[in-house]
Amino acid sequence: MLLRLENLKRVGGLYLNPANLKVVPLVLRDWRDFLSLDEKTYGVYARTIYNPNERFLVVNGEDERKARELEALYRELLKEPMRFCREDYYRYQLRVGEFKGLPFASGWPGSGVVLVGEAPGRKGCGKTGICFYRDASGMMLRKTLFSLGINPDFVYITNVVKCNPPGNRLRGFGEGELELLGRELEAVKPRTIFAVGRTAEKALKRLGFEFTYLRHPAWYVRRGIREPNEEMLEDYSSIREVFGEWRF
Repeated sequence: MLLRLENLKRVGGLYLNPANLKVVPLVLRDWRDFLSLDEKTYGVYARTIYNPNERFLVVNGEDERKARELEALYRELLKEPMRFCREDYYRYQLRVGEFKGLPFASGWPGSGVVLVGEAPGRKGCGKTGICFYRDASGMMLRKTLFSLGINPDFVYITNVVKCNPPGNRLRGFGEGELELLGRELEAVKPRTIFAVGRTAEKALKRLGFEFTYLRHPAWYVRRGIREPNEEMLEDYSSIREVFGEWRF
């Protein structure tokens, strides 16, 4: 479950996980090239450093302590999935997922920044297990963060609901989802939490965490927007203010 920084390959200002690549790209000039990699050629997880077996980036000992705690939470989810997911969500997730295990979270727990989304999507996290990855909303989020100078792989991203709702129709959340999310955030101990969408906003209010609200990328996608516009960049610029300068 742990991914160590020293196992990544740096290409310019980008980081690649060799374990995710069928072949190594010959040229990557910037993040646009990175997000344009063809998964049939390079692999499903080529455009992120994470995969279902390597979800939590570890840079130092404190990161490892947090990652081990997160790993234990994930094992609880696998052991008692219907304690933390609605049964119909769980059954649907087993149908659509193309990886071993269940969606949970991914990212660098030491970043100080957590993005909380709503639920896995059928074409994105539901299929891959990696939050905000591969589908239209996920790639919109990644393009936006890259445009702001933030590598999306170096924040921590999770969802309120861990299993993909049938037909992508989310019908709220229960105490099990709240319990798991609350324990997850207590393990990460971020400086700042961002609620991506109204479901995340409601859940974080219920849990009593302070947060900043952001419109969900799907709000923009549903309006025919496929590239980050000025409005979205301004909304998400608050992440840059918290994240600060790139450290590596």
